[in-house]
Amino acid sequence: MRFLFTPVDGASVVVFRIGFGLVMVWLGIDYLVAGRAYELYVKPDFHFTYYGFDWVQPFSLNGMKLFFVAMSVLGLFVAGGLLYRVTTPSLALLFTYFLLLDRTNYQNHYYLLMLLGWLMVFIPAHRLWSIDSILWPSLRSESIAAWSVWLLRFHVGLPYFFGGVAKLNHDWFAGAPLRQMLASRSDLPFIGPWLTLESVVQVFIWGGALFDLLVVPLLIWKRTRSLAYLICLAFHLINSMVFDSIHVFPWFMIVATTIFFSPDWPRPSLDRLLKIGRGLRGNPEISAESALNEVPVSRLEMGVRPAEATLNQAHSAEDPCAWMFRRRFAAMGFAGLCCLFHLAWPLVHFLEEGDTSWTERGHHFSWRMMLRGKTSGFRYLVTDPQTGLSWNPDVRKWITPDQEIRFVRDPEMILHLAHFISEDYLKLTGREFEVRALVLTSLNGRKPQLLIDPTVDLSKEPRGYYQRSWIRPLTEPLRKDPWMIPPSQWERLIDVKEVGRK
Repeated sequence: MRFLFTPVDGASVVVFRIGFGLVMVWLGIDYLVAGRAYELYVKPDFHFTYYGFDWVQPFSLNGMKLFFVAMSVLGLFVAGGLLYRVTTPSLALLFTYFLLLDRTNYQNHYYLLMLLGWLMVFIPAHRLWSIDSILWPSLRSESIAAWSVWLLRFHVGLPYFFGGVAKLNHDWFAGAPLRQMLASRSDLPFIGPWLTLESVVQVFIWGGALFDLLVVPLLIWKRTRSLAYLICLAFHLINSMVFDSIHVFPWFMIVATTIFFSPDWPRPSLDRLLKIGRGLRGNPEISAESALNEVPVSRLEMGVRPAEATLNQAHSAEDPCAWMFRRRFAAMGFAGLCCLFHLAWPLVHFLEEGDTSWTERGHHFSWRMMLRGKTSGFRYLVTDPQTGLSWNPDVRKWITPDQEIRFVRDPEMILHLAHFISEDYLKLTGREFEVRALVLTSLNGRKPQLLIDPTVDLSKEPRGYYQRSWIRPLTEPLRKDPWMIPPSQWERLIDVKEVGRK
């Protein structure tokens, strides 16, 4: 445990803090400028909340605009290290609310940002190069405990490693759905025509899996760190050009992955910048190193530089008393349990029956990226038990087209909307109605098949993490040539009589 509390240079954590804060600024501004605050959270009458969090609901349009403004402002405060102990938990709380608003807007990088947001609450990243350290000099410190660096490395490494573990399946190595994704981007200038070549597809398949599995060990090992980061840089730049749906993720990871470098890596660059600046001001003889070390004499030990002084002070301040040991033991115990959870949860889907890409059970919060191309045609069937009459409600009066595209891939969200439809009719008539769903789904180019049992009244099925016997098992084999009927022509495939015959 002692090495986790060994002081190390805090410069790399500061760079991480600045990058994290600026990404939050970017997200807030993007949601405001692109109109997503209205389209995703105000326009729909229904939101696909997480089970147990139905009480998390969006504000009005002005409220959501104010929310994203607040996110951007707090992100700027965190980047600058202003009122850090107040702004970091506030930002983490706001982003958690944002993540819980609607499951159809789930992104793996949003989950990562939420985890890092709460982690930053406990990391004293404001003690160096921050406004707080200027306003309150007693906070200033050149070093930080090693556990801060290692916890950040652990969380940044999660999507890399488990993204690779998730790719160890038949569909990925068969090129599904990657082949279709690349083909859909063939209109890109310069690189577009290359994306349809089978040799390029194979590079993406094997390169993507090997990169995710090996990049973290290569970044940790000093001898391969520089090469690994160059590969990482190329990987994320290519992803940002080819897969526009991943939004800010590649750019954030380019910055976040620098946490694997030596903790003092930013100092040489800053040293050069300070030398240039002092040279322009006519003081080239004053080095940046001395500028960084210009601190009050009271903070220096005899003949010891500030970083060393902080290190020695930390060692001398170590309290051998039992209460200090218990406090550290409890803190590291809690952190260890959190890490164990994040190592175990991405593997839970292996305990589930069926293909996770089909059932969606264990898909969220597990770093499963680029693994499924899912197209569905659906129709709800509402039945009045008293009269026996049935009809197909138009769900577009409750949800938006973007929600429609995403929710129909997930049986849990299909069930959630069925409950809402039943409750809506109950409010209108005072009577309960049966709600069934006809859902034909094509996974990774397979021939469409029934996703759920159309004979089950979904309004009577409980939400939550229960066994879903009404989810039909995946039986269609992966095809060499993907099923090409466009979704606009799927209406004839989900006719009630045809489904009954199937």
